[in-house]
Amino acid sequence: MAASTARRPLPALIFLLVLSVLTAIVWWRVLHRPSASSTVASPPPTAPVSCTSGRSKPALPKPSAVTVTVLNGADRDGLAGQVTSQFKARGFRTGTPDNAPAVISGVGQIKYGSSTRSAATLVGYYLPGAKLVSGGSGSTVTVVLGTGFHALASQATVDRAVAGTTHC
Repeated sequence: MAASTARRPLPALIFLLVLSVLTAIVWWRVLHRPSASSTVASPPPTAPVSCTSGRSKPALPKPSAVTVTVLNGADRDGLAGQVTSQFKARGFRTGTPDNAPAVISGVGQIKYGSSTRSAATLVGYYLPGAKLVSGGSGSTVTVVLGTGFHALASQATVDRAVAGTTHC
């Protein structure tokens, strides 16, 4: 047999220690990243609107200052009336519910005029996934419910989503 050679375990142990530390860092980051289920409803993809008082923070009107008219574009009996009642219970002023001229897909559309953009943004928190559509008329925000609509977001979810904004 050949003469035994002296082994140096220190370089191998240092390599294993560094590898273990790197593995621990990777797992720490994987386990502590935010999960998709813990996210709050996202606000609609619009630029924030500020109050006329000169504040620099984004601002939203209070629900009592917003008039919402709900149209049923989902072809489900009584849906517009039910959602109108829910908006009213949450402090909004409401118009007369009606049927939309056509069935639309998706959660729905929020139609607004130039003076009601911030109001439409607020309504968007209650309808996550609905599309904001400019070109509405008057001082009313019109909500057209689509076939993908299931329910308004809970008030707690809306409150958490709106927490970083300012009310006019």
